[in-house]
Parts: sequence; structure tokens; C-alpha cells
Amino acid sequence: QVGILDVDLCGPSIPRMLRVQDRAVHQCDSGWVPVFVGQDRAIALMSIGFLLERPDDAVVWRGPKKNALIKQFVTDVAWGDLDFLIVDTPPGTSDEHISTVEALRPYRLLGAILV
Repeated sequence: QVGILDVDLCGPSIPRMLRVQDRAVHQCDSGWVPVFVGQDRAIALMSIGFLLERPDDAVVWRGPKKNALIKQFVTDVAWGDLDFLIVDTPPGTSDEHISTVEALRPYRLLGAILV
């Protein structure tokens, strides 16, 4: 099972790349249910792109709001048992990178690959 966390908040491209931009995120007892990709549902995807009214809406947020959403994406999404979590970040060094590492720290990950 693979999860994709799209934390490129100002340019969420993963839903469009995987052709699921018209899907909606729903709530369950464990939090948000990610969008599942493919018939085998082997990829779980969460992106701010699913929360926007229109896919091309601009998201212009400062640090605290970005940090809170990223933490919520990590802790309040019903990811299930994942073998891998792929995190798509914006280019450069920004709040998204630091917030993601901080949110994932309590999970004691086995490792990370940065490209």
C-alpha cells in the first residue's frame, strides 16, 4: 500500500497527474478518507486540491496555516497500513518541508529517500 501526500499547497498537481482531480474527500470516524487511485485501490492520495472549490483556486497561506494543514494531513487522514508514504513538496526550502518532517517525527519512520 502506497500513500501520496501532496504538500505542495500552492500548486497541488498530483490529483491532476493521477486524473482524480474531480474526486472528493470524505470524513469517517478516523478523520479524512484519502482518495484511492486505481481499481486495486493500492494508492491513497491526500491533497489540498481536493478541498478547493475550483482546481485552479490560489492558496496563499502563511506559515501557521500551512503547518496546521500539513499536520492534519499526517495525523487526521485514515491512511490505513502503508508500506510507503511519498511526499510531494514544492521546490526549494519552505515551511512545507520543515512542517512535514516535524509532523512525521513521532512515527519513527524506518527511513526516507529524498530526490
